[in-house]
Amino acid sequence: MPMKEFKTVLKGEWIELRVLEPTFENAQMIFDVVKENREHLLPWLGWASKERTKSPEDSFLFLLENKKKREAGTKLDFAIFFKKEYLGNVGIFRLSEKDRSGEIGYWLKKSATGKGFMQEAVKLIENEFFSGDALNRIQLVIDEDNIGSSKVAQKCGYELDGIIREKSFSETRNQFENMMIYSKLKSEWEKEK
Repeated sequence: MPMKEFKTVLKGEWIELRVLEPTFENAQMIFDVVKENREHLLPWLGWASKERTKSPEDSFLFLLENKKKREAGTKLDFAIFFKKEYLGNVGIFRLSEKDRSGEIGYWLKKSATGKGFMQEAVKLIENEFFSGDALNRIQLVIDEDNIGSSKVAQKCGYELDGIIREKSFSETRNQFENMMIYSKLKSEWEKEK
């Protein structure tokens, strides 16, 4: 899927989503928020550990990898801003041109949760990728214990397709985790409009 057809800035009522270029300034911004929010992020996101995100250089490598995947057409990752404050990231990945499908993943710093920012971010992604003929299906894969992420999916109108038992092993929680698969079809998105 040629990503150059998609916008790199999406503006909502409250937030703005921006594709970040790999700069040291952007890497420092991401690293600072991850470092301040490790305890909040770690139950769900192993990459937030001190071992995997040790320094701003690790965040820089993340941005470089995002750029490569964007150019390959397999991922588009956005930073979420409220006014000028960086809140976290939302991205769409596992993009398949053949299946016209993709998967949304997201995270917010703790102080930004519960305020509707992620719901708006997910809606902005949906609007960009469901309009035209880009995608027919978007899914979210959420840890069964991650109540906050499940609420985002439900409030955004995603249907629970099922639960994959012990799908992945969490090193931070030292256990196998059940993952919930939520999805929305383009036809369902069109009815919401």
